[in-house]
Amino acid sequence: MNQIYVEEQASELLRRIWRDRHHLWTGRDITALEARDPRMAALVCGFDYKILPSLGDPVFNQRGVGPRIAGLIDRQANRIAISQEFSPTVQTFTGAHEIGHLVLHTGQIMHRDRALDGRPLNEPRSLEEREADFFAACFLMPDRLMRSAFRDLFCCGERLHLDDTVAYHLDPTDTNNLLYASEDSLERELALARCQRFNGRRFVSLAEQFGVSVTAMALRIKELGLVRWP
Repeated sequence: MNQIYVEEQASELLRRIWRDRHHLWTGRDITALEARDPRMAALVCGFDYKILPSLGDPVFNQRGVGPRIAGLIDRQANRIAISQEFSPTVQTFTGAHEIGHLVLHTGQIMHRDRALDGRPLNEPRSLEEREADFFAACFLMPDRLMRSAFRDLFCCGERLHLDDTVAYHLDPTDTNNLLYASEDSLERELALARCQRFNGRRFVSLAEQFGVSVTAMALRIKELGLVRWP
């Protein structure tokens, strides 16, 4: 996967949304966090974006056989559809994933996806699916916004050094679990993704601020190298 290219495509789409924000959100100012909206991304790309009670139509779900469909893209109809059967974080990540297919995989005419929230699946995935996942992560958790929010919450520089004090603030009941976690685990990143209190302050967790699952946020923290090892 060419991660640099995928991230550039996600960043370019975010710039287009931000440039057109006054037309997309008529009558009000929005924040950079609000601009990470798959529905508006679809509009900028000339696609309709529907949120439906379910995607159980036989045309899209092979007469109800197999796993439930959470999202689909239909280029012939210029439509992306997302099912309300799943949680808000699944709907958001699935929507961004479908936008990834729209931007990156122009040869796909009709495509369906199962529920996605950013966590790894215990099965092989094609290059196109992994690219769409990474696009969704970059779109929903952009590098610059992530670094800024992380610094503000955890009072650190470019990276957080997880020492005894930081580990205690994150998990006072089991600091060793974080201090001695292996580098290839997500223990530290998961604690940071879900954290709602640090250094005497209460705040909305990073996962909730960005509207993603705790696992998706933890993976993005690791991708960006925001925690220093050892």
